[in-house]
Amino acid sequence: MRRVAALIVEATAADVCFVHLVDEERTCLVLTGATPPFDELAGTIELAIGEGVAGWVAEHGQPLVVEDKWQDPRYKYIPALRGEDYASLVSLPMVRRGRHVVGVVNVHSKERRHVSAEELAVLSDVAGLLAGIVDNARLYSRLAEREAELERFAAGTIELQELERRRVAADVHDGISQRLVSLWYHLSAAEENLASNPSQVAAELASAKELTTAALEEARRTIVGLRPAVLDDLGLGPGLESLAATLPGVSAVVEVEACDVPAHVETALFRIAQEALQNVAKHSAATSVHVALTATASGARLVVADDGRGFDVEREARRADAYGLAGMSERAALVGARVTVASTPGEGTTVTVDVPRGNGS
Repeated sequence: MRRVAALIVEATAADVCFVHLVDEERTCLVLTGATPPFDELAGTIELAIGEGVAGWVAEHGQPLVVEDKWQDPRYKYIPALRGEDYASLVSLPMVRRGRHVVGVVNVHSKERRHVSAEELAVLSDVAGLLAGIVDNARLYSRLAEREAELERFAAGTIELQELERRRVAADVHDGISQRLVSLWYHLSAAEENLASNPSQVAAELASAKELTTAALEEARRTIVGLRPAVLDDLGLGPGLESLAATLPGVSAVVEVEACDVPAHVETALFRIAQEALQNVAKHSAATSVHVALTATASGARLVVADDGRGFDVEREARRADAYGLAGMSERAALVGARVTVASTPGEGTTVTVDVPRGNGS
């Protein structure tokens, strides 16, 4: 925009040029480019739409020629732009498709200057070309932002996959593999006592049978964790009930309302609930847990609350993947949801997931 301002001054024999772009989020004009020494003010000067000559042009989408700006009530004096040094002003809207104003070009002259219809037409054409440049630049910027979002999405997906692998590895190591080791020792002991102590053999085989049953149950849980087939068969509500039912030694209450969310959001909520309930089993020493899925005015909400020992959320969040907080947050972010963890030492923990309506509810 600074180079454009210099080109306009050179082509029109004006003295200074300011390029203001519309900030659509804040509905104002922002000085984006100017000829020296005013180029240093880029980003620091703002005008509301409708304020000053440039604001009026942005609001109405029409060019304005002001031969004596001191006689025009629409002119607003801005000390930093040294308006006292310039008498005449031509203000041109940068208009794009559908009469959409993306900015305003102001060309100032020190002496009073008459602008002919031909000159005004040429300047308007230049402003239109600038509008195309700005529009394309913004489209490029949005494309770059979306590419960055895709990169973050891919990185988040890979991280979640790694977290899932680590979780499965931990489940296998802590559960199935330990039981299989114990099973091997019991079978070895039975083999050693096969001829001399039949009663010991029977006891070892009974223990081996119990361990085999437990290992099969651990394997079943791990498989369920890998592929929540219950979601396909019965839906999210029964899926949450099945998760809560697997908690050892914890009384679970599950309350589910009908929530119209897409399949990928159901999977995300299931996984977050799974992580939260695993935390309850492994870390909380809780005696009871309450799981609730409700439809809200803004979307859907999942709550997992326990009466366990609790923890300092801020301190634990600084640890790598503490209590799976990072994994839950990443998984929620991938579907546009937000996770809030509230906990106090000695007073239990509540995990809340809010899914906005625009993301499937």
